[in-house]
Formats: sequence, C-alpha cells, structure tokens
Amino acid sequence: MNRTDVLRHIASLRKGDPTIVSPGLANYPIAEAKDEPLTIYNMDMPYTTPMALGMALGWPGRRVISIEGDGSLLAGPGVLSTVARYQPKNLLIFVFDNGAYLTTGSGKAPTATAFGTDIEKLARGAGLKNTRTVHDLEAAKRAVNAAFAEPGPWLVVAKVDKHDRPVEREAHSLPMYVYEAGLIFRRAALRERSAQRD
Repeated sequence: MNRTDVLRHIASLRKGDPTIVSPGLANYPIAEAKDEPLTIYNMDMPYTTPMALGMALGWPGRRVISIEGDGSLLAGPGVLSTVARYQPKNLLIFVFDNGAYLTTGSGKAPTATAFGTDIEKLARGAGLKNTRTVHDLEAAKRAVNAAFAEPGPWLVVAKVDKHDRPVEREAHSLPMYVYEAGLIFRRAALRERSAQRD
C-alpha cells in the first residue's frame, strides 16, 4: 500500500481540521491535496502527537489530526500513555509505518518496527481502545472513515511501502517551512477563536 493514496483519502475528509505532520514524505501529498492554514508541516521528531494532543485538549470542539511516521512516533512513544490517560475524543493519530527512516536518504536505516515492534500493541498496552493496523488501501479507507465518524482517540497504523519517495520529492514542494506554518496556524486559530466569541 502506498502512503500517498491513504493521505489523499485523509485529505478528502479533512474540513479545516487542525493538522500536524511529522517530518517526512507525508507532508507533500497533504500540501498538494489540501493546503489549509491550520496545518503545521515538518514538525520535529517526536513532537507531532504531543502537540496534537495538547491542541485537542485545549480545543475540544475541533477534530485534531496527527500524521506520524513510525520513526517519529517511536522517538517519543510515551505520548501514547498520556493520550490514553486523557482520552481526547477529538484526536486522530495516523501512523505510516514502512519500517525505515526513509526521509533520511535511501531508507536503509531500519526503525524498530522492522525488528518486530508493533505500534498498535504499544498503543493498546498504553490504554488506547480505538486502534487499527491496516495492510491494504480498502482497509485503510475503512479505518480512516471510522476515525472521522466515531469518537476517539483513534490510532490507525498504515503499513506502507517505500516506493513513493522519488515521486514525492520531484512532484511537489512544501508551501512553507515549519516556522512559517506555525505563524500561519497561530493567526488562523486566533481568527477562529475570535469569531466564536462574537
């Protein structure tokens, strides 16, 4: 399964939802399919899900999306126990697991999942109940649809291949770096909060 297909499906369901994307290839399809002001691209490892968790707790009326790689999430897996502790119903975590630190170059540096670490089992052990690991596009679409339709927190692990790297790097560029995305995100969030008070 190719991550780009899953990301396009996520983007098609996203309706302005605040989204944080970890470093790596997931940024490009999100930017191409639906660049929205409440998006932070290329958030440093391992801050994607912790920031999304804080945002979900502080903004309970909004669905918040975390888009992770296996390496990024496993750089700070303790966040899963915090998610389970607070149970934010509006938090969706999508993890793309290819078993390699693909963004660093050739993808020859394996992540822990290449040696048997199971992210869904880690999440379940931490106390998360709405979890899925998917291996094909149809199963991924069903899991993503469920995450968007039912209360969370949700964690969906998509087992993806490594074949999208050259295409993604040549076809798209990111609209901005993480600092600029943070500024745009902040302005959009403040405008939205202000509009809600009026």
